[in-house]
Order: sequence, then structure tokens, then C-alpha cells
Amino acid sequence: MKTVEILRTFDGYPTGKDERRFTAGEQPELSNEYAALLIAKGLAREPRPPAKATAPAKPKDDAA
Repeated sequence: MKTVEILRTFDGYPTGKDERRFTAGEQPELSNEYAALLIAKGLAREPRPPAKATAPAKPKDDAA
């Protein structure tokens, strides 16, 4: 199973017979084969990892 990020809203058949609407921005978990197909067609991509939180800047020492 693989998680992908849907880029455009579309209807698909992930099981081969049951229709399902995929909505842009959704991150469903799909079979590896179906996920690879959607990525190859440009309908999905690998999800981006969450942005790292940046540490607050340390104050400069005034001892110069």
C-alpha cells in the first residue's frame, strides 16, 4: 500500500470495478500498482514530507 497526494479531482476505479471520486489535495492509501498508475498519468504524486519547524534565532552575544 502506498499513500499519494491527488493533484486533480477525477473519478477512478481503484479496485477495477467500483467507481470512486478522488479529490484534489486528498491523500488516500492505494495499492502500489494503482498509485504508480496515477503518478505516471500525472494525477497524483508522492506526498511531500511535512516542513521542518525552524528553530528560533539565538540572540547575539553583546560581549565583544
